[in-house]
Amino acid sequence: MLRILFILSLLLIFSCDDPVSSSDPLISKLYVCDQGSDRVIILDATTDDLTQIAAIDINFSDSEDDMEIPHFVAIDEAHGYWFVTTFQSGYVGMYDLDQDTLINSIYLGDSPALLAVDEDNRMLYVSKMMTMGGMQGGDDELGALDYSDGYLVETESISLVDEENILSFPEPHAISFASGTSRGLSLVTASFTADWFSMIRLDNATITPSAYPFNEGEEAVIEVNKLFPLDVTQKDNFMFFSCRGSMDADVNGQVQSWALSNFQQKSVYEYNTSSKPWHIISSPTESEIFVVLSGNSETSSSAGLSCLTYNEDGELYEKWTNTTDSDFDTLHGLTISSDGSKVYVSSRGDGSIHIFDAFTGNLLNSVEGVGMIMDMDIDMGSLSGIAIIQ
Repeated sequence: MLRILFILSLLLIFSCDDPVSSSDPLISKLYVCDQGSDRVIILDATTDDLTQIAAIDINFSDSEDDMEIPHFVAIDEAHGYWFVTTFQSGYVGMYDLDQDTLINSIYLGDSPALLAVDEDNRMLYVSKMMTMGGMQGGDDELGALDYSDGYLVETESISLVDEENILSFPEPHAISFASGTSRGLSLVTASFTADWFSMIRLDNATITPSAYPFNEGEEAVIEVNKLFPLDVTQKDNFMFFSCRGSMDADVNGQVQSWALSNFQQKSVYEYNTSSKPWHIISSPTESEIFVVLSGNSETSSSAGLSCLTYNEDGELYEKWTNTTDSDFDTLHGLTISSDGSKVYVSSRGDGSIHIFDAFTGNLLNSVEGVGMIMDMDIDMGSLSGIAIIQ
């Protein structure tokens, strides 16, 4: 009996000394693309200090002379992967989420830009970069990659061209995937250089794109481009497009909501022409969307982050807009914590990451020096795509 009690006491002691317990804090990792150094920076987001955990060198093309330029990162937390695009070298890479080790990369060419993940079917959809500087953008199709076997496999791309109506679909940069919608598996994109968007239903026997003009009447032709739609998110059977607008045409930057059920425009919320709305994301918990205001380099007060609410009819209302910090410099990407409490925004201008309270819009912290400053003659900053796990 004494021997049994002694053994039980030893088990209790060693179990108490076990370094792994349910009370140990879990690290929440934040991934951000640093275009200036060809790296993906991994940060500890369990606190607002964002201490660096690792920096992953990106070199898919095995070229020491040319830059890769990692642009966007997306996460499949359910299966333990993260993905990154490199728009200059034309690759998409797949990594293990736990160890952050490369699984494989695949060459797509044609300037891969943003990513949309279908976790249930383990499919990855890839949009195209717009033409900028001396780098040519992509046209007419979205890339499709299957990773159901644990590595990337290229499948047939999705053509956005309709032989009868849409002969060209230039620079499809915006992209969003949603499941369980009124349209089933819904993949949405928009042309950055023509005022058209396209919805593709992926669970049909035949995948057929349907293109719709942002404008009605005489201006609903593909040559017209005043909105410059840059990104899109879907929630509650609505599509929300962020549109940069045009200072030359005196068209304000704006967010548009459209019904996914009948493709009717429901609401437009306008910012000023120098705000330049950039990436957009929906809240995981509220009927809200967040949009980055990239701003004009000559008008620092126009850069920041904005939160819009929407009602059951898709009508948009401002909840808050924070453009108060003069240090906001060419803001770019954003991601939101799974509880919907914090929004993280990357800066192309100075390589900083800004953390906002999602409920109030208050700036919680700005972490400087995360990204490398690039040669501004290229007209490109450093930090771009950003994503978080919990």
